[in-house]
Amino acid sequence: MTYLRIVLQLFLAVTFLFSAYTKAIAPGFFEVLLEQQGMVPNRMYGAWATRLIIVLETWLGICLMVSFYVRFVLRFSFALLIVFSIQLIYLMIIGETGNCGCFGEMIRMSPLESLGKNVILLGVNGFLLYHEGQSIKKPWFTWGLFPLLFVTTIFVLPIQTEPSEVVKKFPTFGQASGIDFSQGEYLVAILNLSCEYCQEAAQALAELQSKGAKLPQVVALFFEEGDTTVTQFNTITNSNFPYEMIDVNTFFDVIGSAPPRIYWIEDGVVKQFWDKTIDDNFLAIFAP
Repeated sequence: MTYLRIVLQLFLAVTFLFSAYTKAIAPGFFEVLLEQQGMVPNRMYGAWATRLIIVLETWLGICLMVSFYVRFVLRFSFALLIVFSIQLIYLMIIGETGNCGCFGEMIRMSPLESLGKNVILLGVNGFLLYHEGQSIKKPWFTWGLFPLLFVTTIFVLPIQTEPSEVVKKFPTFGQASGIDFSQGEYLVAILNLSCEYCQEAAQALAELQSKGAKLPQVVALFFEEGDTTVTQFNTITNSNFPYEMIDVNTFFDVIGSAPPRIYWIEDGVVKQFWDKTIDDNFLAIFAP
């Protein structure tokens, strides 16, 4: 029984640590997901909530790994799993079937699949509470670890507050393209190839170009999700912008709450940006 308890405790610890890791490597994805699920009012709250969840899961994993205050930690983790499960049930009620984000983008799970995972973890957690093992009490380390982890997380995963910071995250175009974001004026469109709204925005930009609108150089940064290729995207939208591909981390770092986002950049500085659609303000500036 002792060996089984140790194995299950390590299993629970590793699960929490792995869950924290999958969120930490792509925090932007989880921030946007929390907002889209209605868990937070905007992405800024989502950013703070994401980092808090990463810290909580890391703290629980470490404490279980080294058996610090096991009884309290197991009770807390049990309550946290209950809260997560209630959220998943809510997502199922509203008809959400996509990735719930429990393991970030690394392991995509529907709310139902994740709820099943939580039932197993609750069973493991309950077993460990019933068969309590030895606990090491290190109050200064245990309770000091949480704020230390929080400060470290904010330092390692800073919350982006200034739009101008995103320019540093744009990929570098080849020298032959003549595109240098530090010099000149650009419209940089952040587009998901399979996103209907992104396709509409690209089509609108292409139409404005064809009508002689005084647009700066239009550049696309594409994120590939799904089966749509760049060639198919260009055919659908009648567009053909210079482009570079970006990974999932960069994509969620440079969009707002949902794609597309269009940046107006001059000499490496963001002058303005538009989310989701080309509005009257955009047309007033650039329409022919």
